[in-house]
Amino acid sequence: MLLVGILIMTLVACGGNNTQTNGQPADPDKKGQEISGEITVFGWGGGEELQSRKEATKIFKKLYPGVKVNEIWLPADNIDVKLDAALAAGNAGDVIMMSPDWKGLRSKWFEDLNPYIERDNLYLEALLTQGVDGGYVDSDGKREGMPTTASDFMIAYNKEIFDKAGVPYPTNEWTWDEFAEISKQVSSGEGANRVYGIVSHWILQSLAPFVYGGAPYNEDWTKQTLDDPNTIKGYQLFGDLVKAGAMPDDAAAKSMPMDQMFAAGKAAMYPMGLFEASTIAKNVGNNFEWGIVMPPKDPSGKTVNIKFQTGFAMNKASKNKEAAWAYIKTVSLNKEVGDLYSKVNLPAAKEAAESTFVNMKIENTEISMLDFVTGLQDAITFPWGGAISKAGDLYAQMWQQVTIQGKSAEEAAKEYAPQIQSAFDSIHQNRK
Repeated sequence: MLLVGILIMTLVACGGNNTQTNGQPADPDKKGQEISGEITVFGWGGGEELQSRKEATKIFKKLYPGVKVNEIWLPADNIDVKLDAALAAGNAGDVIMMSPDWKGLRSKWFEDLNPYIERDNLYLEALLTQGVDGGYVDSDGKREGMPTTASDFMIAYNKEIFDKAGVPYPTNEWTWDEFAEISKQVSSGEGANRVYGIVSHWILQSLAPFVYGGAPYNEDWTKQTLDDPNTIKGYQLFGDLVKAGAMPDDAAAKSMPMDQMFAAGKAAMYPMGLFEASTIAKNVGNNFEWGIVMPPKDPSGKTVNIKFQTGFAMNKASKNKEAAWAYIKTVSLNKEVGDLYSKVNLPAAKEAAESTFVNMKIENTEISMLDFVTGLQDAITFPWGGAISKAGDLYAQMWQQVTIQGKSAEEAAKEYAPQIQSAFDSIHQNRK
């Protein structure tokens, strides 16, 4: 409660700074009538999140009627290959959706946005929501992009299943050992009637290396650390849950989408991303009472969470950089756009975050969206994105060996650690 109170005060403090920046109006849509031409926006996504991006473009068009916008939206699962090919061919567009987990590996393609920010007297600390801007400035001080949204995860739990099992609801202070034990305690039944403790959600693979204080690799991506004992222990926790029947095996996982498994009362817990909270709420409906709790803590007392951040960069090769900058500035700082984003993510626009997001609840529930802000405090940027995708595929295979094939995490790590190290070596060779 104290943390949430502090976060509310952080969001609503310094309201006066949002109306002026360095003595100038903080109007990201200034001079909209003076900019014209054509730009192409290149991005990715799906569902309600993608719809909010498209609606943001409509707001931009209203503010900049002289600019024609072509939109290219691709599925997130193949964006890296498609984007690199487009960049190499010179047809990636003027505005490029990006994630800070790229760590400068596409920096050569992007315009430095610092001069535009300075020219427009934008004081970003007063305009951006705390926690959304990390990773967009490289080690040399170049700003590669502007943030639009951030999101993380909470553990949704079915109160009725917990009550029936006689297990107390989890709290924000629980550990991963307690999580594993609770998952087993709330599991019950056999075959098609089996109720699992936790669904086999795709984000669990990202959490696994960190749950006991380990990590999949070092900070500069030069060395894999898959074979660290704490990392191995994290993977083994989930392998053991599958063996205990507390998490679906491969056959059970394929029998029903994981969100539907939770909504149908076939699983007690679900790692729910902020971006899917509304969809989960609609699916659950009035089926049962549920709540959310922070993911468990590692041995040091740090909550282990994963965050996704998205923003937009400007292609250096753009032939209409003023229109490209206007688009980036609008979808990052405009309140109307931020209000749209608030339905699915934490918006970058502080004015929207402090007036709209903080008051929102997950649709058809009394669960506050503000709880997700707490989760951003120590959240780890999604570890497999961007240029690391090749290595990420190998980590996914390692996960499958443990959770599907039933191998020990130690045995699987011995097989995959050398392959992953080679993948990291190739990343840095390509960067030169």
